[in-house]
Amino acid sequence: MHSSSTLISPIAFLAMLATLPAQTLQLHATGGAMPGAVDMVAAPALYPYELMLIVPSTTAGPTPIALFDPVDNRSLSIGIDLVSFSWPVIADINQIATLQFTLPAQPSLVDLPLFFQAVTFAWGPTLLDRLSTPDVIRLGTAGTFRDRGVFMHEQRAFATALELPDRTTLVIGGARGQLLAQLATATTEIYSALTDDFVYGPQMAAPRSMHTMTLLQNGTYLLAGGVDDGNDPQSSCEIYDPITNAFSMVASMNTPRMGHTATLLSDGRVFISGGLEALTVTPTQLSAIRDAVDSTEIYDPGANTWTTASAMSVPRAAHMALQRPDGKIMLCGGVSWNTNIFFGWLPTVRSSCDLYDPSNNTMSSGPSMGTSRALTVPVVIAPGKWLVAGGMNGLSIIPLNAGNPTAAAEIYDAALNTWTTVGSLGTARANFQGWPIGNGQFILAGGGSGSLLSPTPLPDTEIFDTATNSFSPGPTMSSGRAGAGVFMAPHGQVHLFGGAASNTSITTTTEWYYF
Repeated sequence: MHSSSTLISPIAFLAMLATLPAQTLQLHATGGAMPGAVDMVAAPALYPYELMLIVPSTTAGPTPIALFDPVDNRSLSIGIDLVSFSWPVIADINQIATLQFTLPAQPSLVDLPLFFQAVTFAWGPTLLDRLSTPDVIRLGTAGTFRDRGVFMHEQRAFATALELPDRTTLVIGGARGQLLAQLATATTEIYSALTDDFVYGPQMAAPRSMHTMTLLQNGTYLLAGGVDDGNDPQSSCEIYDPITNAFSMVASMNTPRMGHTATLLSDGRVFISGGLEALTVTPTQLSAIRDAVDSTEIYDPGANTWTTASAMSVPRAAHMALQRPDGKIMLCGGVSWNTNIFFGWLPTVRSSCDLYDPSNNTMSSGPSMGTSRALTVPVVIAPGKWLVAGGMNGLSIIPLNAGNPTAAAEIYDAALNTWTTVGSLGTARANFQGWPIGNGQFILAGGGSGSLLSPTPLPDTEIFDTATNSFSPGPTMSSGRAGAGVFMAPHGQVHLFGGAASNTSITTTTEWYYF
């Protein structure tokens, strides 16, 4: 495993600065894994080759500058306990100053915060001129999960998250209760690395969990469907605007949906497919599978309208949507149902795939997977290639069988339009999270084993290596998590939050993966 700390692109950093008040000196730090690199970027300088000083500290301050400059009544946002370790840096021709250093492997420093602030110098009457925004990294051992005892205010499973302009994280919605009997919330929470805690954020227009969230081309986010606070699928949708930090209702979908997919098209519209339009629970909880739909629709943000698109070949819910480089969308697997002469209908899990072409609004057959699966997360392992592992497999009501996860795994190659079987998981799982960890490796974390109606959340992880096309055991999380939220934190770690620690217990705990 390696450090995820990557120097911020100067072009991307300049684009970010364009949205900030003129001449605001920003400092961004990335890193914290031990061993690993720490990268810092400070900008904009007032002129090329301006001298700056980046000051570290183990405390957040404030520190009155009058302690060393009596005529300056301002305060630093950090302490000065490590001021002797400060780094002088010089801005480049683009008026950006960068710094990188390496952290050693030192277990005694785990959870230590390192605060940073950049300063520039004045010609007088004060010693210091501009003070940057502060930033912080918190240290952890590379290749491990760490629970720092940071709790959300509310239990949340199947929540979504996004990064705000100030590098805080907004956690949106989700539900308490049970995985199969959710009580969705309209609340949000904001995590700040500077304070290492959560505070409540803006209220959503409607409670929702198991919704989709899509970043639109104008920088706002579309939240579509999901279950409400009565555990019923809804058609309502809303937009979150990071600039105004507010939610507002937009046009509703034509069909209530949960367990659907949402894909941003190249023209800025959003393609929605499948899902459950209701959650019928009689005579059994599996009756809800009959509520899976084959319909699709498209949202036009400019017109604020929904238009019916081509239907899939079969109903699908909890399926996958793989957006190929050619713009076509593979809709894979999912829970579904077939008509039956004796029983009216029978539940099933699909291995088949539909291929949607947005250029002409047509649906055609794609190659089938080697294994039927639903409730899994596709992981991009290369451009146009996805690892698809685990997921729920097999459902029957004769005799009653609520289904169990599969350990089988395969790779879809869009260029070849083929599925290739690879090594299986060590433990069958569904509702996990997955992300890249570098060097051609990808981690699948948590999820649930056991039946669809009684899942057992897992604390273990597995690592897939593209060099061998096989899985090996990974580090263990602090607790079992099924339906957890996950976010690539701007400081370089993966932040997991909530999910179910058992089928009847959704948690407020959070943890970080360092790499």
